[in-house]
Amino acid sequence: MSLPVIQPEIRNFDRFTSEVICLPLKDIDTDMIMPAEFLKVTTRDGLGKHIFDVVKKNDPNFPKFEGQRILITGQNFGCGSSREHAPWGLKDAGIDVIIASDFADIFKGNAEKNGILPIVLQEEIVLKLIAKPTDLTIDLAEQIVMDNEGNEHPFEISSFAKKRLLENLSDLDYLMQFTEKIQNFDTKQKEIGL
Repeated sequence: MSLPVIQPEIRNFDRFTSEVICLPLKDIDTDMIMPAEFLKVTTRDGLGKHIFDVVKKNDPNFPKFEGQRILITGQNFGCGSSREHAPWGLKDAGIDVIIASDFADIFKGNAEKNGILPIVLQEEIVLKLIAKPTDLTIDLAEQIVMDNEGNEHPFEISSFAKKRLLENLSDLDYLMQFTEKIQNFDTKQKEIGL
């Protein structure tokens, strides 16, 4: 029995402005983001309601995810296991951008593959954004985060991840752009007996 292939629904990253949700915690791991009891599914549909489930049950003041597209959080976000359900749940809850001073490598890659832009800013900038939350504007094409006062904070992103997000491409979509080249290579390999 084969499992269905899951293609993430990736939103285009035009310039947008959104309210933010702040989680001023360091070392938020993937188990905190998406508890293990919700890992049995093979689709992301409905996972958004389960993000931070244990924390929400224990803290009535935990921030509510209510349409904000930007999450600002502490250092080492997404550490722990490599569970892809964590970015699935965040994306299903409406999060398109996560801003932190650093990310766990596997989480960062999973986030980008699932249509979430992880933005790394200097720790002091992140702390200022958390201390005084305002709507933020994200401009991926220009690689800038801008606050309500017009302060611009540039960020880095690989050209591959930027292209995928700007053009709404899954990994498969990206590879399909090279179909002709792949077929030509295959033909040449057959001609020389490989």
